[in-house]
Amino acid sequence: MDILTFSLALAAYFALHSIMAANSVKKFLTASIIKERYYRLFFNAVASLLLVAILYFYFLVEKEVLLKNDWLALPGVLLVLAGLYWLLKAMESYDTSEFLGTYQSKHGKAPEHISLNTSGLNGRVRHPLYFGTLLVIWGGFLLLPNNASLSVAVVSTVYVVIGSLLEEQKLEQQFGEAYRLYRRQVPMLIPFPWKSGEK
Repeated sequence: MDILTFSLALAAYFALHSIMAANSVKKFLTASIIKERYYRLFFNAVASLLLVAILYFYFLVEKEVLLKNDWLALPGVLLVLAGLYWLLKAMESYDTSEFLGTYQSKHGKAPEHISLNTSGLNGRVRHPLYFGTLLVIWGGFLLLPNNASLSVAVVSTVYVVIGSLLEEQKLEQQFGEAYRLYRRQVPMLIPFPWKSGEK
């Protein structure tokens, strides 16, 4: 597989992910195809299966080494480990059952969030899961500095930025002024130490 085809497949995967996460698409699908209580499970299942396909495509790409430096492995490992640790810490502020969709399948719908979640790493950055993902994918590029890894890093970064902006539109509609204040106080993706909503 050539690198352009792989990059387009990855971009299509992320585009489908964003489309399925849109409220309008969710309303259409839950009204015509799948019950609302199972939508999150369906969403995660589709995303996981397609991710397996993307990983398969990655191994089919004709690799071209871009950086020949053995010293890149150490910072690469450190970035990946830091990203994984950050992701685990970030998940402490979320309901895992809701994230996976098991809560919705059991109770019929997602819980109503009447207040904005600014606990844990959400007080350091507005999208902690996305930040952790960026650390992992760019660390992965340093570990495997080839054209396919660079494609993953670049396309994923573009998706993270676009996905963050789309998600913020929904959050602002839901929480209004509380979210606008939160947005002014806390950075979007990079947890700058001098700008934080933590008290």
